[in-house]
Amino acid sequence: MDKQSLCIDVLVNGYCQAYVDFFYLTHRPEPTGPEEKSEDAGIPPEKLPFVKSHLADAEAARRQGDTKAVFASYKELAGFFTDLKDQRTAVYFWEKCLEISRLTSDMQGEAEATCALGEAQEQLHEVTAAVGFYEKLLRLGETHNDAGIKQQANEHLVVAYQSMAAETEAAGDLTGALAIREKGFEASAGSGDSTKQGQAHYELGLAHEQLEDDDNLQKAAAHYQQFLQLCEGTQNTEGQGAACFALARVHLRLQDSPAALTFLQNFLQLAQSSGKPQAQAEACCSLGVLYNQQGDFANAVQYLERFFELARSIGDKALLDKARTYLGIARGNAVLPAYMHVVTHDLDALLRWKNRRLPFSDAARA
Repeated sequence: MDKQSLCIDVLVNGYCQAYVDFFYLTHRPEPTGPEEKSEDAGIPPEKLPFVKSHLADAEAARRQGDTKAVFASYKELAGFFTDLKDQRTAVYFWEKCLEISRLTSDMQGEAEATCALGEAQEQLHEVTAAVGFYEKLLRLGETHNDAGIKQQANEHLVVAYQSMAAETEAAGDLTGALAIREKGFEASAGSGDSTKQGQAHYELGLAHEQLEDDDNLQKAAAHYQQFLQLCEGTQNTEGQGAACFALARVHLRLQDSPAALTFLQNFLQLAQSSGKPQAQAEACCSLGVLYNQQGDFANAVQYLERFFELARSIGDKALLDKARTYLGIARGNAVLPAYMHVVTHDLDALLRWKNRRLPFSDAARA
């Protein structure tokens, strides 16, 4: 049957509200842009009877006072439009589900509709609206002391707060992003998932670190340490490496070189055990730079030579150029004292080095 016949059929059977909804669903303006096309692909013709039937069933059930059947029909339609990637229409029907569940004090139905509305808003990239629904879901769980609903809300909030914080950071509001990360950390604790909680510690540490003052750097170190402990408890080697590297970075900024050196050594050991050359290269580079800053040029050259070899094996040209430059600087620093001694005290050795490229020690003996 075509759209016109179905519209007439539903109206003849006396379902006025179903007719209005069906008419608007089947007579929407044609999409004009690529964004509209992706959100509204239209109802496949073979599915029009399905939509008409559920709209009519919902109206009939409402007249009979069968609110559970009304909820079920609208839920079917919401799921149908979700499958069509038409989230805005899905939102319309989930809102109807929410209205019915509130009128009948159906707590489980209200929770289901609220959660689904949050998910639909996330699909529409309306993160703030999604967070609003998940926070309502959390309050609903707290009001009814329902552990399952609270856990579900917190699991969604962790992800939604991450997206919101990323958007806030991109806008340059680091203080606002930190406040959102703190909410995400609270949600991770309520999710009962140690992996989510560890990730929240790590992201909160990053947020504190970006503010750069010593107080925030100390807080960042505390969160990274908690992340490290959680990763050790779950034997998450990659997470341990990320935590050690972050701790080394923070301690360097706090001018605590011994602690930074310890964490970098741990990071290198973890990278070697995981067999990841990129992480090993990063560790060797950081250790080489740190030793170079401390004036320990022998160790600096040793680690930067390893960095160079790893960069060659990885085959990244930019990384190889960086390794070559750093190694050249370290080697130059290593021979600088001998060079300065020859320049200032041994002109003959300097000339032999210039003419025959004899090493300084050999040039001085010749």
